[in-house]
Amino acid sequence: MRIAVLIIALCLTLVVGLQSCAVTMGGSLASKETVSAAGAVGLLVALLFAFGAAFVMGFPKLSAGIFAFAALLAFGFAAEFPDLKVWGFVALGLTVLSFLGSRELKKKAGEKS
Repeated sequence: MRIAVLIIALCLTLVVGLQSCAVTMGGSLASKETVSAAGAVGLLVALLFAFGAAFVMGFPKLSAGIFAFAALLAFGFAAEFPDLKVWGFVALGLTVLSFLGSRELKKKAGEKS
């Protein structure tokens, strides 16, 4: 489960990052500061996806918290950048999977003892 979260989050980091760069540049070219700011938040969401992926193998509960924070940010700025709502729901899914991964890790640790 944790390996799946790792792979999905790393792939989505690239997708969200590229899309957010395009929105940020488009907002700057069109002189729309709110759209440009929402694109910058999208870049932050992509960065949080990368951090969540980094911690999912060893600290899945921390990873779940990072993904939950990314979801909150995404939903907060979805008015100006509607695709952030999609990434917010994806982040919520990764939150649940990371939490399930923490239970998996705890179960494996119990079997080794």
